[in-house]
Amino acid sequence: MLDIKIINAKIIDGTGSPAYDGEVGIVEDKITKIGDLSNEDAKTVIDAKGNVVAPGFIDMHTHSDMSLVYDRNASSRIYSGVTTDVIGNCGIGVAPVKLENKQLLLDYLGTRIVGSMPVELELKWDTYKSYFEYMEQNPPAVNVAPLLAQGPIRIYEMGFSKEEPTEEQLQNMLAEVEECFKQGALGVTTGLVYLPGEYTTRKEILEICKIAAKYGCFYATHMRTESDEVEQALEETIDVAKEAGVHLHVSHLKAMGYKNFGKATNLIKQIRDVQDEGMEVSFDVYPYTAGMTSLSALMPPWTFEGGVGNMLERIKDEENRKQIIKDIEEGIPGWQNFAGCCKTWDDITIVSVTKEEDTWMEGKTITQVAEQKGTDPYTAIFETLINENGRVQITTNFMDDKEVEMILSQPDVMVGSDSMSLATEGLLAKTSTHPRAFGTQTKVLSEYVRDRKCFSLEAAVRKLTGLPAEVLKLDRRGTLKEGNFADVVIFNPDTVKDKATYANPKQYPEGIETVLVNGVIALENGKQVNVLPGRLLKNEYARKNQ
Repeated sequence: MLDIKIINAKIIDGTGSPAYDGEVGIVEDKITKIGDLSNEDAKTVIDAKGNVVAPGFIDMHTHSDMSLVYDRNASSRIYSGVTTDVIGNCGIGVAPVKLENKQLLLDYLGTRIVGSMPVELELKWDTYKSYFEYMEQNPPAVNVAPLLAQGPIRIYEMGFSKEEPTEEQLQNMLAEVEECFKQGALGVTTGLVYLPGEYTTRKEILEICKIAAKYGCFYATHMRTESDEVEQALEETIDVAKEAGVHLHVSHLKAMGYKNFGKATNLIKQIRDVQDEGMEVSFDVYPYTAGMTSLSALMPPWTFEGGVGNMLERIKDEENRKQIIKDIEEGIPGWQNFAGCCKTWDDITIVSVTKEEDTWMEGKTITQVAEQKGTDPYTAIFETLINENGRVQITTNFMDDKEVEMILSQPDVMVGSDSMSLATEGLLAKTSTHPRAFGTQTKVLSEYVRDRKCFSLEAAVRKLTGLPAEVLKLDRRGTLKEGNFADVVIFNPDTVKDKATYANPKQYPEGIETVLVNGVIALENGKQVNVLPGRLLKNEYARKNQ
C-alpha cells in the first residue's frame, strides 16, 4: 500500500532528460516506485493531469537564516515550489556566537537582508552545534541546507577589527571552522564586499577553503567586487580556490553598473577556461536586473571599523560625511561602490524600514526621499541610517537584462533568489522586499522558458533541482528517482507565473498546484497546509559520524 500515488504525471526528473509520462509512488518520506502503478493501492491519490511533476525546487542562494526561526511556515517558498533553502550565504550567518561579541553580530545582522524584520533579533544558541540542535527541534516547512558563513567566525574571534589576525587568532578561527564542518555544514561562504569580509585576508580565505576541501565541501563567495574590477575579483577568487583544491561556487554572478555592461561574457569565459583545465566551478544567478542590499552598504568600509554602532556614530560627523561623499563620488580602489554603480539616485529605492514613522519611505527612490525631507540625497541617506539604526534595505537597479538572460541560459547555471522566506500575513508580511522573494522560480519557468524560449522546461527544472543538489552533495535529493526523498512539486507549465513586482512584491505566484516535503503534502490545490516537515540537511561526514 502506497501512502501517496501521483497519477497522469508528466515527469521531469531533474537530470535534464526529456519529460516522460508515468506515475509516482511514495511511502513515508521516500519515492518507492516510478512507472505504471495502476495495480497499486494508495491512501491518497493525486491526479496530475495536465501538470508537470518535478523534484522540489532548491533555492541555491537565500538569507532565510532568521526568517525560518521567526516564521517556520516559509510560505513564499512553499507557494513557489521550493522545498529546500540554502542558508548562510555571502558570509552572513547566525552562528557560532561568542557572548562578548554577540551584540556586534546582532547589530550586523540587523543591517542585512537576513535580519530585516520588524523585531528585536535574538540568537537562541551559541555554538554551531546548538544552532543545529535548535533548527532540528524547531523544523520549518522546508528543508534547510546550511552553509558556514565566514562573517560570524571572524566576529567570534576578532569582532569588527580591520587588522590581520595573529597566528593564534587564525588558528582559533580555523579550529572553529573545522568544528562546524564536523557538525554538518555543506560548504563555507564569504561576502568580501561586506564587513567583516572586506577585512579578510587571502591567507584566511585560503586556509578556510582547505578545510572545506578536506570535508569534500565547496566554497561559495560574494566576490570582493562585482562592478568595475569584477574580472580581477573573479581571478582572485579562482586563484584562491585552485590553490586550496576546493570546488568554487560564485554567488549571483553578474557585472554590476552601467559602465560594466558587456563584461559578463568575459566572466563566463574565465569560468570556462578553468573548467577546461579540470577545476570544479559552479555559479548561480537571480532572474532580475535589480539587486537588493542594505542602505548601509553604500558606506565605505572604513566607517564600519569596530562595528555598526561605530559607523552610525561616524556618519553624524560633518567631516566624515564629506569624506564619505568624496569616496562615493571618486571611488576607493578595490571597494564595491554600490552607489557609484547607479546612474542616478533614482536607481536606488528604499524597500524596507523597521520604524513605523519611516514607512512612508518604502517604495520611494533616494531622490524622492530627499525631496520629501527637503534636503540632498546624501543627507537623506545619513539621516535615515541614523534614525533606523542602519536597518534599511534597498533595491539597486544596475544590471543589463541581456546579460542576465545570457547567464541564466548557461547550461550549468543554478538559480538562487538571494532573499529570505516571507509571507503575505503575519510577522513576515510587515516588511517589504524585492520581488525575487516571491517570484524567482516561477519567473524562470514562465518568462525564460515559456515566453522568451531561452531554454527547455527540462533544462529549467535541472537548474532548479538536480544541479544544486549535485554541488551541495545532498543525500538522495534533487532528482525524481526510486529511493530518493519525496521532495516533489506539481505545477502547470502553461499557467505557472510570477506575480510579484517591484511596486507590489508580496504576491504568491500562480500555477504551483502541489508541494511535498519529505513525503508530506505542504501545498494542496494551491493552498498551503499547516505542516512543518522540513529537515536540516548535513554533509556526508556528519551523516556518517553522528
